[in-house]
Amino acid sequence: MHYKKLSLAVAVAAVCSQPALAVPNAEIYGFVDMGLEQYSESGAVGGADIFQGGYSPTGNSNDQTVAMSNNVTSRIGVRGKEAHESGWTGSYNLEFAANVLDNGGDALATRQGWLALSKGDHEFKFGAQWSPLFGYSAWNTNQGEAHGLASYYYVVDQLPGSMAYGFRNDSTMSYTYGSGPYADSPFTGTVALHIAEDNRKTDAGDLVNDSGITGYTLGAASSFGAATINAAYAQSVAKQSDAARLAGVDVTEPYVWTLGGKYQASKQLGFGLAYRVSDNDTGVDSKRYSLTGSVQYSVDNLDLHAGVAKGEAEDDSARQLDGNFFTQAIYHLSESRHVRFEYEQVDYGSDGDAHVVLVSMRQSF
Repeated sequence: MHYKKLSLAVAVAAVCSQPALAVPNAEIYGFVDMGLEQYSESGAVGGADIFQGGYSPTGNSNDQTVAMSNNVTSRIGVRGKEAHESGWTGSYNLEFAANVLDNGGDALATRQGWLALSKGDHEFKFGAQWSPLFGYSAWNTNQGEAHGLASYYYVVDQLPGSMAYGFRNDSTMSYTYGSGPYADSPFTGTVALHIAEDNRKTDAGDLVNDSGITGYTLGAASSFGAATINAAYAQSVAKQSDAARLAGVDVTEPYVWTLGGKYQASKQLGFGLAYRVSDNDTGVDSKRYSLTGSVQYSVDNLDLHAGVAKGEAEDDSARQLDGNFFTQAIYHLSESRHVRFEYEQVDYGSDGDAHVVLVSMRQSF
């Protein structure tokens, strides 16, 4: 018995003498965002390029005067990081969209879920993460919270899977040099590989694309004083599956590229410009183009954002983006709460037009 007590004491002393194990920190964050939204259209637009009442219990359409909206999806997440003796830092992020309006709908849905390793100017990230397609150049002009994105969607909806729209990418590996998108740095760039991220299927439900890496995205930015130029390129990579071959389905490789810039004239005033091109790889006349310009101004607790855009498709029978106007005003009631107004108008010429108005409030934590 005396021997057992002595052995236990020695073991406890040995453990206590070891360096303390590093434990990653954990930060819980998120926000609740909801508002009232009115959508109207004429012609056969069908809500193209404009969000309609995200997580609205009754939907939001031309038939309704107004609907509740959670267009900027409420969310909750946990993130943290841990420093290692080797000089590398490990970090993680789990973020979920929260359905706060539609009872009986999906309560939580993954928005981000990644692990990362970084050291100096280098970062490797694995999992569901923000897309560099939006971060490099789209953020120049389309800074609206829920709306003001029609000219962006007009081009980038040609991509398959979660590459479409370029907000967040599922099942992705990325490497970033420098501070990454959204930041003003001498030079930064990102390479992202999208793995099994093509949702195209045959009529029988079989996958069309058998390629392991089904797409890649490249982005880069460089700043010169108050000016920043940036660009991004996203390409679908396809290998026709046996099921698609038997079904006679052609596998296309659509791509999108963007080029833009920002100029911060003062602390309060900034300008942005973005030119975008997409090709759905279906043959002749398969490209779309858009040009967007915007201005941002901040004074006291008020942030203002407005822009105009125009686009066109090579296919004359496709809808043409004759004009797009958007504006947003955010008033910060406190560091964690704001109210905002958003308006967007889209003109598709003979195909009709659409308007949306949103008044919303957000509480962050």
